[in-house]
Amino acid sequence: MRQQEMVMGAAFWFLVSVFLAFSAGHARGDTLAGDEAWQQFRGQVLFSDVLFAPSAEFPSAGARTASLRRNGRNTVQSTDGFWRLHCVAFLDQEPKTTTVVVRATDVTEPAKRHEVRVFHATVGSGQKELAVDDLVLTDSMGFQRGHRYEITVEQSDEDPGASAAGKRDVYAKGVVTLR
Repeated sequence: MRQQEMVMGAAFWFLVSVFLAFSAGHARGDTLAGDEAWQQFRGQVLFSDVLFAPSAEFPSAGARTASLRRNGRNTVQSTDGFWRLHCVAFLDQEPKTTTVVVRATDVTEPAKRHEVRVFHATVGSGQKELAVDDLVLTDSMGFQRGHRYEITVEQSDEDPGASAAGKRDVYAKGVVTLR
């Protein structure tokens, strides 16, 4: 009987330690998953036609990174005459203000690069990621099927370090083709 109690006690403490380790890891998961993904994708904008799950939804940093790789797309299909993008930008550096510029530039023909649209987004203080969900692009906005667009997340005009000549720091960029 004594030996059975010892085995049961050891099993109990093993399960408690596993539970505590899992709980601590899960509680830190948002930071760990965000940091590993940021290290993997720093300075990049990832695109998808499906919503990217927030980092807190993943049991581990590796699971989030694998999901981002699996769901990221460099081409997005049109639906009823518009394109719905979901983006996550891994900012190269922390913006000095809470507003950033999201610029879409047509890069289909390198010699004829031209800005198509500028959006503004809000970034939390100390935030290294910017999620832009449900960004809808239409032909009436100037976007065209079959064209490639460079999407950049840039320094805002409100930033005290912004250049008067219009040169801005680029925090992240990526290219997507609209089909």
